[in-house]
Amino acid sequence: MPILIEVKNISTALSDAAVQTALAAVQAQVAEDVAPIWENEPATLTLISQTASFSDGAWQFIVADTPEQVSQNAPGAAGDHDAEGGVPVGYAFAKITMDAGMDPNVTISHEVLEMIGDSLIDQANQWSDLPNPLFLAQELCDPVEDDSLAYSKNGVMVSDFVTPKYFVPGSAGPWDFGEHLSAPSTLATGGYQLTWDPTNGWQQQLTQEKANRTGVACDPILAPYPTHDEGARPQRPGAP
Repeated sequence: MPILIEVKNISTALSDAAVQTALAAVQAQVAEDVAPIWENEPATLTLISQTASFSDGAWQFIVADTPEQVSQNAPGAAGDHDAEGGVPVGYAFAKITMDAGMDPNVTISHEVLEMIGDSLIDQANQWSDLPNPLFLAQELCDPVEDDSLAYSKNGVMVSDFVTPKYFVPGSAGPWDFGEHLSAPSTLATGGYQLTWDPTNGWQQQLTQEKANRTGVACDPILAPYPTHDEGARPQRPGAP
């Protein structure tokens, strides 16, 4: 059954026409690029008016200026996705994205793809077993989220994303659609991933470049979750 994602634009930074153009490109990306790799259902992204109610059964997506505008506890974030009452909900914060010198179309793509990859924020992949178990949150775009890795879809820049092989130790690539990664469970420039182990709980693994922006200084670069800088695109996973 196709995924229906209804989108409201309450941002002052992006027009409805600009959002509609982004949605058409992301819908094509999901059908043509993501689905053949992840075997997800195609998605229909429909822009509805600010005053309309979301339809029963539809996933919800809101393009806003800031997290505070929609009462989201994600200060400084460019985007987010969550599950509220069992309904997948995504957010793109256009003003924060643009103020950080980033492309809001990439943020919209990033969050839609991650909703599809983990709609209820409950998917994690086991990377290692006892005595040192480690789980990786199934976030499709975080490891390759930097705008420099985005690609054009129907003339619109959209986010790169990882493949299922990314979560499999020793697997052969490609590990991301753009083939920027050199091995599974690695990070491209500006990327990060969320990991969980019984001792430390959730931690955010950062590249040095992103660590420099957040002020985190450690090697290996692991920071307690959440740690995000201006323009990060974070998520909120639960324990696996």
